[in-house]
Amino acid sequence: PSQEGCYRAVRFIAFIPTVLLFSACAPTTQRVSIDPKLAEAEAEKQREIALSEFHKEKRRLFYVSYPLLIGGRALCKDKVSPHVGASFSSAQGYPEEFRSAARTVFGETDAFRISLVAPNSPADAAGLREGDILLRLDGQPVPKGEAATEKLVKLYEEIAKKKSTFTLDVRRGEQELQLTITSVMGCDYPVVLSTDDSLNAYADGERVVIMRGMLRFASSDTELSVVIAHELAHNVMQHISAKRGNAMLGMLADILAGVGGVNTQGTFTQMAANAYSQDFEAEADYVGLYIMALSGVGIDGAAYFWRRMAAAHPQAIQSGGFLATHPSTPERFLGLENTIVEIKQKQTAGKPLRPELKK
Repeated sequence: PSQEGCYRAVRFIAFIPTVLLFSACAPTTQRVSIDPKLAEAEAEKQREIALSEFHKEKRRLFYVSYPLLIGGRALCKDKVSPHVGASFSSAQGYPEEFRSAARTVFGETDAFRISLVAPNSPADAAGLREGDILLRLDGQPVPKGEAATEKLVKLYEEIAKKKSTFTLDVRRGEQELQLTITSVMGCDYPVVLSTDDSLNAYADGERVVIMRGMLRFASSDTELSVVIAHELAHNVMQHISAKRGNAMLGMLADILAGVGGVNTQGTFTQMAANAYSQDFEAEADYVGLYIMALSGVGIDGAAYFWRRMAAAHPQAIQSGGFLATHPSTPERFLGLENTIVEIKQKQTAGKPLRPELKK
């Protein structure tokens, strides 16, 4: 065919998707008319519901994690900091689209409000209550304006370094109260809730992150403690820095192979990063249970978390062998059961609750 004929054919072929798009099947019923103002009002209501639910989940995580951070301090060694068992918030701390909902649900303003108080914490013992408005910290006015949150955190850290006992002036309704709080030392690994709905949790050497999906899956506080203590143990036992060190050695092997003309595509880095991965996971299960016991958290039935996990994810029942990064769920169940026996024997004998190290 001629060149002009080819161009015509190409234009015709390119036109076909457009024809198909506009001739595709469409709904046959009339779409319900929605008032934009009502839609925005409903969106605001849903933001309020979402914010309320997320706060409930944050409260549960805060309540369950606090005793683990305090009870596990002996295992955290030098990585400790003062804790009072309270958290604060303000309207400025929310994404802009949620600030109006925060004002409606929590009565948030630009002032700092006590949003969480852990049971049996120094803040609880001092009489601090959720909803109190923070006015002064050890006699110093609470920062306002730009970067107020960062300034308040810095002020607290400066005071906490100098003294364990300090005052909080708060407004509760029409009353102004001065409370005296004495902080306690605990592990310096903040436990935070991610909005990610995946069934996961991780430690990064500095903090513990629990995904919403995992929080919801852990139906009891014992199960949630198993998850938090496991991730806390990763930090305590310095697994993250160990894995990074292993990965660096693997990277060196990849570089040397590249110098020799072989493109490994990072194979040695990946293999080295995963070296001892199953052992690290088993150790975190083991040490995590000790953290629970040291914190006064019940360990009976802790292992059953892994039966529930197996029921939800049957593929985890079978071990993946050498290449697997985690032990199988039967191995993890039995490992926790054996650790419970070990801990109870020590408790009965009045022995210190310390994980057994290799000799």
